[in-house]
Amino acid sequence: MRSLPKPSIKVEDVFIQTISKVKDKSLKRRLERCLPEIIIDSNEFDLKASNAKLHEIAEKSHVNGDITKDEMIKVYDGRLAKKDSPGREFYMTLRYPKGIDKCPLCGQLPIKTLDHYLAKTKHPSLAIAPNNLVPACSDCNKIKGSVNPINSEQETLHPYFDNIDGDQWLFAEVIHTDPVSLIFFIRSPDNATKLMEKRVKYHFELYELNNLYSSEAASEISDISYQIGRLFDLGGAEAVRLHLTETADSCLSSRKNSWKSASIKLSQQIHGIVVNVHLRSFNRLLKEYLI
Repeated sequence: MRSLPKPSIKVEDVFIQTISKVKDKSLKRRLERCLPEIIIDSNEFDLKASNAKLHEIAEKSHVNGDITKDEMIKVYDGRLAKKDSPGREFYMTLRYPKGIDKCPLCGQLPIKTLDHYLAKTKHPSLAIAPNNLVPACSDCNKIKGSVNPINSEQETLHPYFDNIDGDQWLFAEVIHTDPVSLIFFIRSPDNATKLMEKRVKYHFELYELNNLYSSEAASEISDISYQIGRLFDLGGAEAVRLHLTETADSCLSSRKNSWKSASIKLSQQIHGIVVNVHLRSFNRLLKEYLI
Protein backbone atom coordinates (compact mmCIF):
# COMPACT_ATOMS: atom_id res chain seq x y z
CA MET A 1 0.00 0.00 0.00
CA ARG A 2 2.23 2.75 -1.30
CA SER A 3 1.98 5.40 -3.98
CA LEU A 4 4.13 5.71 -7.11
CA PRO A 5 4.73 8.62 -9.47
CA LYS A 6 2.69 8.43 -12.66
CA PRO A 7 4.63 7.16 -15.66
CA SER A 8 5.77 9.89 -18.02
CA ILE A 9 5.38 7.52 -20.97
CA LYS A 10 2.65 8.37 -23.50
CA VAL A 11 0.27 5.65 -24.62
CA GLU A 12 0.73 6.58 -28.29
CA ASP A 13 4.49 6.12 -28.02
CA VAL A 14 4.05 2.69 -26.46
CA PHE A 15 1.51 1.55 -29.04
CA ILE A 16 3.43 2.79 -32.07
CA GLN A 17 6.59 1.07 -30.84
CA THR A 18 4.89 -2.21 -29.98
CA ILE A 19 3.32 -2.62 -33.42
CA SER A 20 6.36 -1.33 -35.32
CA LYS A 21 7.48 -4.80 -36.41
CA VAL A 22 4.11 -6.27 -37.39
CA LYS A 23 4.76 -7.89 -40.78
CA ASP A 24 1.17 -8.62 -41.74
CA LYS A 25 0.27 -5.41 -43.61
CA SER A 26 -3.46 -5.88 -43.20
CA LEU A 27 -3.16 -6.46 -39.46
CA LYS A 28 -0.84 -3.49 -39.06
CA ARG A 29 -3.27 -1.16 -40.85
CA ARG A 30 -6.10 -2.36 -38.62
CA LEU A 31 -3.96 -1.82 -35.54
CA GLU A 32 -2.90 1.64 -36.65
CA ARG A 33 -6.54 2.64 -37.05
CA CYS A 34 -7.06 1.79 -33.35
CA LEU A 35 -4.71 4.47 -32.09
CA PRO A 36 -7.26 7.33 -31.78
CA GLU A 37 -9.61 5.15 -29.72
CA ILE A 38 -6.73 3.92 -27.56
CA ILE A 39 -5.72 7.52 -26.80
CA ILE A 40 -9.30 8.53 -26.00
CA ASP A 41 -9.82 5.55 -23.70
CA SER A 42 -6.49 6.11 -21.98
CA ASN A 43 -7.46 9.72 -21.27
CA GLU A 44 -10.81 8.58 -19.94
CA PHE A 45 -9.01 6.12 -17.67
CA ASP A 46 -6.89 8.92 -16.21
CA LEU A 47 -9.93 11.10 -15.57
CA LYS A 48 -11.96 8.31 -13.97
CA ALA A 49 -9.05 7.06 -11.88
CA SER A 50 -8.63 10.50 -10.35
CA ASN A 51 -12.20 10.35 -9.03
CA ALA A 52 -12.62 6.65 -8.15
CA LYS A 53 -14.94 6.20 -11.13
CA LEU A 54 -13.09 3.50 -13.05
CA HIS A 55 -16.01 1.13 -12.57
CA GLU A 56 -17.99 3.38 -14.95
CA ILE A 57 -15.77 2.53 -17.93
CA ALA A 58 -17.70 0.20 -20.20
CA GLU A 59 -16.24 -3.17 -21.09
CA LYS A 60 -15.42 -3.92 -24.74
CA SER A 61 -14.84 -6.94 -26.93
CA HIS A 62 -13.21 -5.00 -29.80
CA VAL A 63 -11.10 -1.90 -30.39
CA ASN A 64 -12.28 0.39 -33.17
CA GLY A 65 -14.79 -2.33 -34.04
CA ASP A 66 -12.03 -4.11 -35.92
CA ILE A 67 -9.39 -5.50 -33.55
CA THR A 68 -10.55 -8.24 -31.20
CA LYS A 69 -9.58 -8.45 -27.56
CA ASP A 70 -7.51 -11.54 -28.36
CA GLU A 71 -5.53 -9.58 -30.94
CA MET A 72 -4.88 -6.79 -28.44
CA ILE A 73 -3.84 -9.29 -25.80
CA LYS A 74 -1.33 -10.67 -28.30
CA VAL A 75 0.02 -7.15 -28.79
CA TYR A 76 0.61 -6.89 -25.04
CA ASP A 77 1.94 -10.41 -24.50
CA GLY A 78 4.03 -10.75 -27.63
CA ARG A 79 5.05 -7.19 -28.51
CA LEU A 80 5.32 -5.44 -25.14
CA ALA A 81 5.90 -7.93 -22.32
CA LYS A 82 7.87 -10.57 -24.19
CA LYS A 83 11.65 -10.53 -23.89
CA ASP A 84 13.34 -8.94 -26.92
CA SER A 85 9.99 -7.62 -28.19
CA PRO A 86 9.85 -4.11 -29.73
CA GLY A 87 8.09 -2.66 -26.68
CA ARG A 88 10.13 -4.48 -24.05
CA GLU A 89 12.01 -1.35 -22.96
CA PHE A 90 8.72 0.36 -22.11
CA TYR A 91 7.59 -2.75 -20.24
CA MET A 92 10.71 -2.85 -18.08
CA THR A 93 10.52 0.89 -17.37
CA LEU A 94 6.95 0.48 -16.13
CA ARG A 95 7.66 -2.73 -14.24
CA TYR A 96 10.61 -1.34 -12.30
CA PRO A 97 10.10 2.35 -11.42
CA LYS A 98 13.32 4.02 -10.35
CA GLY A 99 14.18 3.20 -6.75
CA ILE A 100 11.25 0.78 -6.29
CA ASP A 101 11.70 -2.98 -5.98
CA LYS A 102 8.73 -3.96 -3.78
CA CYS A 103 5.15 -4.42 -4.94
CA PRO A 104 3.19 -1.20 -4.25
CA LEU A 105 -0.03 -3.17 -3.75
CA CYS A 106 1.22 -5.03 -0.67
CA GLY A 107 4.41 -3.07 -0.02
CA GLN A 108 6.28 -6.22 0.91
CA LEU A 109 6.98 -8.78 -1.82
CA PRO A 110 9.33 -8.24 -4.78
CA ILE A 111 7.95 -6.97 -8.08
CA LYS A 112 7.60 -9.76 -10.63
CA THR A 113 5.17 -8.50 -13.26
CA LEU A 114 2.81 -5.76 -14.42
CA ASP A 115 -0.81 -5.95 -13.35
CA HIS A 116 -3.64 -4.52 -15.44
CA TYR A 117 -5.74 -2.45 -13.06
CA LEU A 118 -8.65 -2.91 -15.48
CA ALA A 119 -8.35 -6.36 -17.02
CA LYS A 120 -7.13 -6.45 -20.61
CA THR A 121 -9.66 -9.21 -21.33
CA LYS A 122 -12.46 -6.73 -20.58
CA HIS A 123 -10.78 -3.50 -21.65
CA PRO A 124 -8.57 -4.35 -24.66
CA SER A 125 -8.11 -0.70 -25.62
CA LEU A 126 -6.29 -0.25 -22.29
CA ALA A 127 -4.07 -3.31 -22.69
CA ILE A 128 -0.93 -1.23 -23.24
CA ALA A 129 -1.99 2.02 -21.52
CA PRO A 130 0.84 2.94 -19.10
CA ASN A 131 -1.45 4.20 -16.33
CA ASN A 132 -3.38 0.91 -16.43
CA LEU A 133 -0.17 -1.07 -15.87
CA VAL A 134 0.91 -1.35 -12.24
CA PRO A 135 4.06 -3.08 -10.93
CA ALA A 136 3.04 -6.06 -8.82
CA CYS A 137 4.29 -9.16 -7.08
CA SER A 138 3.13 -12.57 -8.25
CA ASP A 139 0.83 -13.03 -5.25
CA CYS A 140 -1.06 -9.75 -5.66
CA ASN A 141 -1.34 -10.27 -9.41
CA LYS A 142 -2.77 -13.76 -8.91
CA ILE A 143 -5.18 -12.76 -6.13
CA LYS A 144 -6.67 -9.92 -8.13
CA GLY A 145 -6.90 -11.85 -11.39
CA SER A 146 -9.27 -10.24 -13.86
CA VAL A 147 -11.68 -8.87 -11.24
CA ASN A 148 -12.96 -5.40 -12.11
CA PRO A 149 -14.55 -3.00 -9.60
CA ILE A 150 -18.34 -2.73 -9.60
CA ASN A 151 -18.51 0.52 -7.61
CA SER A 152 -16.24 3.18 -6.13
CA GLU A 153 -15.99 1.39 -2.79
CA GLN A 154 -14.51 -1.65 -4.53
CA GLU A 155 -11.83 0.24 -6.40
CA THR A 156 -8.59 -0.89 -4.84
CA LEU A 157 -5.88 1.69 -4.31
CA HIS A 158 -4.19 2.71 -7.53
CA PRO A 159 -0.54 3.59 -6.82
CA TYR A 160 -0.48 6.30 -9.51
CA PHE A 161 -3.66 8.06 -8.37
CA ASP A 162 -4.14 7.31 -4.65
CA ASN A 163 -1.69 8.51 -2.03
CA ILE A 164 -2.23 7.53 1.60
CA ASP A 165 1.46 7.70 2.50
CA GLY A 166 1.11 10.82 4.63
CA ASP A 167 -1.08 9.20 7.31
CA GLN A 168 -0.94 5.95 9.21
CA TRP A 169 -3.73 3.57 8.22
CA LEU A 170 -2.17 0.26 9.17
CA PHE A 171 -2.09 -0.84 12.80
CA ALA A 172 -1.29 -4.04 14.67
CA GLU A 173 -2.48 -5.83 17.78
CA VAL A 174 -0.66 -8.41 19.89
CA ILE A 175 -2.40 -11.77 20.26
CA HIS A 176 -1.61 -13.83 23.36
CA THR A 177 -0.51 -17.03 21.67
CA ASP A 178 2.63 -19.06 22.15
CA PRO A 179 4.66 -17.94 20.35
CA VAL A 180 3.17 -14.46 20.45
CA SER A 181 1.59 -13.26 17.19
CA LEU A 182 0.28 -10.07 15.64
CA ILE A 183 -2.83 -9.27 13.66
CA PHE A 184 -3.10 -6.22 11.44
CA PHE A 185 -6.06 -3.98 10.71
CA ILE A 186 -7.02 -0.69 9.07
CA ARG A 187 -7.93 2.36 11.13
CA SER A 188 -8.65 5.50 9.15
CA PRO A 189 -7.14 8.85 10.19
CA ASP A 190 -9.49 11.65 11.24
CA ASN A 191 -9.10 13.50 7.94
CA ALA A 192 -10.08 10.52 5.77
CA THR A 193 -13.26 10.47 3.70
CA LYS A 194 -15.73 7.62 4.13
CA LEU A 195 -15.09 6.53 0.56
CA MET A 196 -11.33 6.33 1.03
CA GLU A 197 -11.82 4.43 4.29
CA LYS A 198 -13.93 1.82 2.49
CA ARG A 199 -11.47 1.59 -0.40
CA VAL A 200 -8.45 1.08 1.85
CA LYS A 201 -10.25 -1.61 3.84
CA TYR A 202 -11.36 -3.33 0.63
CA HIS A 203 -7.81 -3.21 -0.72
CA PHE A 204 -6.49 -4.67 2.55
CA GLU A 205 -9.03 -7.50 2.50
CA LEU A 206 -8.88 -8.31 -1.22
CA TYR A 207 -5.11 -8.71 -1.21
CA GLU A 208 -5.23 -10.71 2.06
CA LEU A 209 -2.69 -8.39 3.62
CA ASN A 210 -3.33 -9.43 7.23
CA ASN A 211 -2.16 -12.95 6.38
CA LEU A 212 0.95 -11.65 4.64
CA TYR A 213 1.88 -9.14 7.33
CA SER A 214 1.20 -11.57 10.20
CA SER A 215 3.48 -14.11 8.57
CA GLU A 216 6.22 -11.52 8.03
CA ALA A 217 5.88 -10.31 11.63
CA ALA A 218 6.17 -13.87 12.97
CA SER A 219 9.42 -14.34 11.07
CA GLU A 220 10.73 -11.01 12.32
CA ILE A 221 9.88 -11.85 15.93
CA SER A 222 11.76 -15.12 15.60
CA ASP A 223 14.74 -13.41 13.96
CA ILE A 224 15.18 -10.71 16.62
CA SER A 225 14.26 -12.72 19.73
CA TYR A 226 17.88 -13.41 20.66
CA GLN A 227 18.85 -9.75 20.19
CA ILE A 228 15.96 -8.56 22.36
CA GLY A 229 16.83 -11.10 25.03
CA ARG A 230 20.42 -9.88 25.09
CA LEU A 231 19.30 -6.25 25.31
CA PHE A 232 17.06 -7.13 28.23
CA ASP A 233 19.86 -8.95 30.03
CA LEU A 234 22.27 -6.05 29.55
CA GLY A 235 20.01 -3.05 30.05
CA GLY A 236 16.62 -4.25 31.24
CA ALA A 237 13.26 -3.10 29.95
CA GLU A 238 14.50 0.44 29.30
CA ALA A 239 17.11 -0.82 26.83
CA VAL A 240 14.46 -2.83 25.02
CA ARG A 241 12.05 0.12 25.03
CA LEU A 242 14.69 2.47 23.63
CA HIS A 243 15.72 0.05 20.89
CA LEU A 244 12.15 -0.69 19.77
CA THR A 245 11.13 2.97 19.91
CA GLU A 246 14.11 4.05 17.80
CA THR A 247 13.35 1.30 15.31
CA ALA A 248 9.69 2.35 15.19
CA ASP A 249 10.63 5.98 14.60
CA SER A 250 12.97 4.95 11.79
CA CYS A 251 10.30 2.79 10.12
CA LEU A 252 7.62 5.45 10.44
CA SER A 253 9.85 8.11 8.94
CA SER A 254 10.38 5.87 5.93
CA ARG A 255 6.90 4.38 5.43
CA LYS A 256 3.95 4.89 7.72
CA ASN A 257 1.95 1.97 6.33
CA SER A 258 4.43 -0.87 6.36
CA TRP A 259 3.72 -3.89 8.57
CA LYS A 260 6.97 -3.22 10.44
CA SER A 261 5.95 0.35 11.27
CA ALA A 262 2.58 -0.85 12.52
CA SER A 263 3.99 -3.65 14.68
CA ILE A 264 7.08 -2.00 16.13
CA LYS A 265 5.08 1.09 17.06
CA LEU A 266 3.48 -1.08 19.76
CA SER A 267 6.77 -0.75 21.63
CA GLN A 268 5.72 2.74 22.69
CA GLN A 269 3.24 1.12 25.10
CA ILE A 270 5.94 -0.44 27.28
CA HIS A 271 7.30 2.85 28.66
CA GLY A 272 7.25 3.08 32.44
CA ILE A 273 6.31 -0.54 33.16
CA VAL A 274 8.41 -2.28 35.79
CA VAL A 275 10.03 -5.50 34.59
CA ASN A 276 10.98 -8.64 36.40
CA VAL A 277 14.75 -8.76 35.89
CA HIS A 278 14.67 -12.51 35.51
CA LEU A 279 12.36 -12.38 32.47
CA ARG A 280 14.26 -14.01 29.61
CA SER A 281 11.70 -15.30 27.13
CA PHE A 282 11.10 -12.89 24.23
CA ASN A 283 7.51 -14.10 23.86
CA ARG A 284 6.91 -13.39 27.53
CA LEU A 285 8.57 -10.01 27.08
CA LEU A 286 6.21 -9.11 24.26
CA LYS A 287 3.14 -10.19 26.19
CA GLU A 288 4.28 -8.35 29.32
CA TYR A 289 5.37 -5.08 27.79
CA LEU A 290 3.57 -4.56 24.49
CA ILE A 291 0.09 -4.73 25.96
